[in-house]
Amino acid sequence: MRPGLIAMLPRLKRFADVLGGGRDAGGGLLRRALQYMLAEQHLYQRGTALDVWAFSEVYRQWRHELSGQADPMAQAKIDDAAFAALFDIDGEGHRDEPVIAFLMGLPPQQRLTLLLVYGEGFEHEDAGRILDVSSEMIAARLIRMSASLSDRLSERPPAQAAAIVETLYPEWHRASP
Repeated sequence: MRPGLIAMLPRLKRFADVLGGGRDAGGGLLRRALQYMLAEQHLYQRGTALDVWAFSEVYRQWRHELSGQADPMAQAKIDDAAFAALFDIDGEGHRDEPVIAFLMGLPPQQRLTLLLVYGEGFEHEDAGRILDVSSEMIAARLIRMSASLSDRLSERPPAQAAAIVETLYPEWHRASP
């Protein structure tokens, strides 16, 4: 288990940084979650994807730490800069500011869903396991996010709107002749 966790540390660190609200808080969150995972590794069930289990434990730790708040999601300090950095569009530090602004305006649960599905590549079922919701809820969050994007794009000239869609869904743009 330990080698598998070590191999996924960069991914877990990015996730913890976004959840924790910054590098320092994310580092602390990740340390606490890793301590728990190593101490309670007997709870890991063979056959479960290790990355799904590890991301779930980081998320569970974050939710546990927020549980003393009256409205945990309202108290969440999801780090905008860490989240935006995950969407470095061309790998060279160029950012599409309208896209980033749209992403920053999403509610925390939609942002986490987007991060897990499109940023980390989890299937809906696995993202649901991590966030402790159904795969249908994951799909619904992505649909709400797409509807918000559609509303935003309807306010823009068609050429601008097409550029934003191509940025969010680069695989569609590459597949076109």
